[in-house]
Amino acid sequence: MTKSQSSFSQLKDFLSYLATVKDDLSNVTAPSFLLSPKSVTEIPASWAEHLELFLQPAREDDPAYRALLVLKNFLCSLKRQVYAAEPSNGDSGDEGGAKKPLNAFLGELFLGGFEGNDGSRTQLICEQVSHHPPVTACALYNKTYGVSSCGYVAQETTFSPSTGVRVRQIGHAIIRDEIHKESHLKTLPTMVVKGLLTGRPYPELEGTCYVSSSSGYLATVRFEGRGTLGSGTKNSVHAEVSDIRDGNKTLFEVDGQWNGRLTITDSLQGKKIDEFNVDNVPLSTLTLKPLGEQSPWESRRAWGNVIEGINAGEMHMVADEKNAIEDAQREMRAAEEMAGVEWPRLFFHNSDDDNQEFTLLAQTIPDETLRNLNLERTAGTWKFIGVGPAEALLSDGTYHRSLNPTGQHAA
Repeated sequence: MTKSQSSFSQLKDFLSYLATVKDDLSNVTAPSFLLSPKSVTEIPASWAEHLELFLQPAREDDPAYRALLVLKNFLCSLKRQVYAAEPSNGDSGDEGGAKKPLNAFLGELFLGGFEGNDGSRTQLICEQVSHHPPVTACALYNKTYGVSSCGYVAQETTFSPSTGVRVRQIGHAIIRDEIHKESHLKTLPTMVVKGLLTGRPYPELEGTCYVSSSSGYLATVRFEGRGTLGSGTKNSVHAEVSDIRDGNKTLFEVDGQWNGRLTITDSLQGKKIDEFNVDNVPLSTLTLKPLGEQSPWESRRAWGNVIEGINAGEMHMVADEKNAIEDAQREMRAAEEMAGVEWPRLFFHNSDDDNQEFTLLAQTIPDETLRNLNLERTAGTWKFIGVGPAEALLSDGTYHRSLNPTGQHAA
C-alpha cells in the first residue's frame, strides 16, 4: 500500500469516527498526516503580523478611518489564521490545503515580538489558559505607539459528513489605542473545513462578526463561501463600516475574498479608495528566542520532536512524541485533582467581574448572542495581568519553577 493510500484509509476511518462523536471535538487527536507543524498558541500572532497596518490607527487623525484601518487589519489577518499551509502563489484559488494545528497543553506559552523599522517592539504573549474547554489567551502591545490587542478564544468543533468540520470560535479581542483613547471590540468568525471526503480539505469562513469602536463606528463583516452544489464564490466577504450616531449611515464597504483581492469603497462619495491583494500587504517577521534558550513551556521547544517528525513525514515519531506529552499532562491533571489544587496561570487571570469595557462596546452589536460573554464555554473571562508584571516574568524567563510539561523537573 502506498503512503497516499494509507493516509486516505486513515482519513476515512477518522471521519467515520468523527461521525459517531456528538460532543465537542476540539481535543480529539487527528491522524498525524493531518497535523500542522505548529500549535494553536501560534495563531494569534497573525493579529499583528502586518505590523505597519496593526500600528497605523495610532497615526491616523480621522476616527472613521481609524475604524476602517482596524477592520482592514482584521481582514488581512484571516488568511494567516485559518490556512495551515500557505498557497504556492498569490492565486486565491490555490489553497495549499488545511491542516489541524497541534492541541495546546495547559500552560503552553508562545512568546515573541515584532521589531518595527523605527526600533519599536510589539510584544506577543500567548498562553493556553484552559484545556477543557481549550482556551488560548493572547496579549500584544507596543509601548511606543500605545497600541495593544488582548483577547481569548475557545474553540468548539463539530463534524457533519455533508458540511465538514465546523470550528466555532467563542471569545473576543479588544484593540486599544491609547493615543486617541479609543478601543475596538472584535468578535470572531466560524471556520468550516470542507473537502475532507475528497482528501483535499480547504477552509471557509461563515457567519457574521463585528468590530465595534468606542468612537461610534460599527463594522459588520459577512462571510460566504461556495455552496454544496458549487454555487457562490469561495472565501467571499462583504464588510461595511457604519456611523452609529448618524442613523447607521454606511461610510465604507469592503468586498472580495479574504484570502485574495479586496476592494474598499467610500460609500458617501461612491468611489473606490483602495484595492489590494492580501498577499501583497507587507508581513513582519516574528522574532523568537533560539530554541535552546526557550523555556520547556514554549511551543516550539515543547513540541520540537513532534514538529521534526511532521516535517520529516515520520508519523510514528509524531504519534510517540505527542503521546508522551499528552499522557504526562493527563497525569499532572489527575495529581492536581487529587491534591485539590488548580493549575497556576502566568500572564492571564480569570475574572468574572470588571467587564464594563466589553459591555459598553458590545451594546451596538445587533446579534444578542455576541453581546454576552459565554463564561461556561470559555472557562471564565481571561484578563491580561498588565505590561509591568508581564515584563517582569519575561525578564526572569523561568516558568512554573522549572517544572517541565512532562511533569519532570529540569536539571
